[in-house]
Amino acid sequence: MKLAHLLIPVLLALQCANVSAQQQIAVTDLSYKKEIRESFYFEASDSKSSVSAANSFQASGHDRSSSEASASVTGAATRNAAYVSGSASEKSRNDVAFQAKSNSVYASNNQSGYVKTYGDKVRVQYSELQGMSGEVRAALIKAGYRLIQTPPSVAKPGQTDEFFDVVNRVKTGVYAGADYVLYGVLAGMETTSTRNAIQGSDVFIYKNEINLAVDYSLIEIKSMRTVAAFTVMATGVDNHLDGPQSTYIPSSAKMMSTASKALAEEVLEKLYDQGFLTKPANAPVKSNAPQPTYKDEPGTLKVFK
Repeated sequence: MKLAHLLIPVLLALQCANVSAQQQIAVTDLSYKKEIRESFYFEASDSKSSVSAANSFQASGHDRSSSEASASVTGAATRNAAYVSGSASEKSRNDVAFQAKSNSVYASNNQSGYVKTYGDKVRVQYSELQGMSGEVRAALIKAGYRLIQTPPSVAKPGQTDEFFDVVNRVKTGVYAGADYVLYGVLAGMETTSTRNAIQGSDVFIYKNEINLAVDYSLIEIKSMRTVAAFTVMATGVDNHLDGPQSTYIPSSAKMMSTASKALAEEVLEKLYDQGFLTKPANAPVKSNAPQPTYKDEPGTLKVFK
């Protein structure tokens, strides 16, 4: 009888494991929207000029013309004492020279322009943060689910917030074969760097952190129902002890790796809390009581000589 009571939980656990093993889940990379503010400065000038001319010209030459005049002459010749009565005609020639005349008219037109502008413009970028969902996928595989490979989401020219329409992706068969889709959106990401001196020494502690906030939705493909939804935070750190003139460069890969592991732990805990996953019997139970922690804060470090 006691053996039967001991076997019942084991059989139920195996049954749950078999059910989850038959189900397939797709875990997307973290979609995000980023506004990039860029400064611009533009200065330009241009000028245009045109010249037009009009010429008039008159040739040179002579004006040669003749005129004829008639007159009646009556007189007496003093020498011959002869009386002459009659008419006579006289021709005269006009010979006037004229010079060439030239007249030129010039017209010019000048145009110039100058423009100067500067300011800020905002460009919106839609993409996916890859490399942060690997630990989450591994945790779901350990929980008994089969993983469906998800294709990357590529933003189109002129992309809008429809980039986050995971329901449309499901309807178009992007996650074909999956029973569930765990869709994550990066709500915020920031990096911090601080330098603090350790009292009693010439050593400084350099703290570098990356903090992530991710909003998750777990969608059941068959019913298009959201069976779990939550927001988690994860932190990745890379600390270093060095002198005041440190040349140490923090490792982004190390911070992303530790943040990815912390993200997986938080996601599993939320899935346990919302009943999607069954917590293993040997899983540690979280207590609300404050746990002792050891931090490498400058005030907690001591120098031994």
